Amino acid sequence: MFKEIRIRLIIGFAVLLSMSLIFVLVLKRYDSTPHEKIMVTTGYKGGANELFGQRYKEILSRSDVELEILNSSGTGENIQRLKDPNSGFHVGFSQDGGGDEQLTNLVSLGQIGYQPYWIFYRSTHEWSDLDSLKGKRVAIGAEGTGRHKLAQSLHLDATTPPDLSRLVGNDATRALKAGRIDAILTSGTLESSHIQELIRDPSIRLMSLPRAEALAKIYPQLVRLVLPAGVVDFEKKIPLKDVELIATTTSVLVRRDLNTQIIYILAKALEEVHNSAGIFHRAGTFPTQFDARYPMSEAARDYYKNGPSFLNKYLPLLVTSYFARMLAVLAAIMAITLPLFKFLKNIYSFLIERYTDNLLKRLRVLHLALHQPGDAIAYKSIRDELDSIDLSTHLLPMWHTDVYFSLIGRIENERKILEKNSA
Repeated sequence: MFKEIRIRLIIGFAVLLSMSLIFVLVLKRYDSTPHEKIMVTTGYKGGANELFGQRYKEILSRSDVELEILNSSGTGENIQRLKDPNSGFHVGFSQDGGGDEQLTNLVSLGQIGYQPYWIFYRSTHEWSDLDSLKGKRVAIGAEGTGRHKLAQSLHLDATTPPDLSRLVGNDATRALKAGRIDAILTSGTLESSHIQELIRDPSIRLMSLPRAEALAKIYPQLVRLVLPAGVVDFEKKIPLKDVELIATTTSVLVRRDLNTQIIYILAKALEEVHNSAGIFHRAGTFPTQFDARYPMSEAARDYYKNGPSFLNKYLPLLVTSYFARMLAVLAAIMAITLPLFKFLKNIYSFLIERYTDNLLKRLRVLHLALHQPGDAIAYKSIRDELDSIDLSTHLLPMWHTDVYFSLIGRIENERKILEKNSA
């Protein structure tokens, strides 16, 4: 009997240990309290990504999450910052072709839009193609950026001094207007301040690329875009005619360990900022539910597909997070306790069964003894054993009444036989 109990208890301990491990893993998974402050690495000052970061900051503040924006030289530096777990950065922008590696600790919130490459130049006559840039002083940005890599592949940096080729943003704009450089290869949305300044300046020209479709075929990360005539300023006819451009797509990356609730509100911000129609795309095109370069965040994909959950829609972020943790813990507790209760019930039933079997065996021994000739000493021993069995029977729990009365009836029958034999 005790050997069987020991085996069952060992099995029970193993089950309890397994369930406890599940509980610990679930608790660990949901125990990360959302950052109330997160850092995003964008791009050069005044660029499109900084503008997006400012708009995200305003949206995240509604959920009591502070977004700190830090500029960078571009995608290369953004990736390095996100790669370092001690950098403090949680979110960053990446242009296709700007990074050299896929990192397992990063996931994408989707592509948020096209990032056109713009070629502005100063000249009294029109430059008809990229060949016109050869031998000219061209600002192509810092190393590690997408436009710098593109310029190198097109051999546009061969004769430009390094101090001039690395100019970006407003610095590049001033250098172009001052005649220190001949052209700028820059990237950014049409709304970017330096793009608007250059495209509206009558002394600056925007190059159209007649072989843009060929470039998009040669370099898979590129797409061909057309800036329609008059779209910038219809009355002033800016631009005067359609301009063919090449562009990449921009993705928003986050660290894989970023809290799910933060990812939800980031996805909400991306949808709010990028879901509307633009010069180069229809409404609903961005943000995308896929990313060709990085694995998608399942939380972001779920948000884009199904919208905000009931909790995210009506509760503040911190309340939602703690509520989700509470539900996870309760689910883990139920996963542990329900099988455990079933197992304990089986153990309990087994012990009660063994207990009553033992009492019945003792009664059977007494029954056989009563049918044998005996003296006063033997009858006293039988009476004492009956009293002991009677006392043990009264220890049975109340919910085993049927077993209790069955044993009591048997004990009374044996007492009658005993009284009859000893009379």
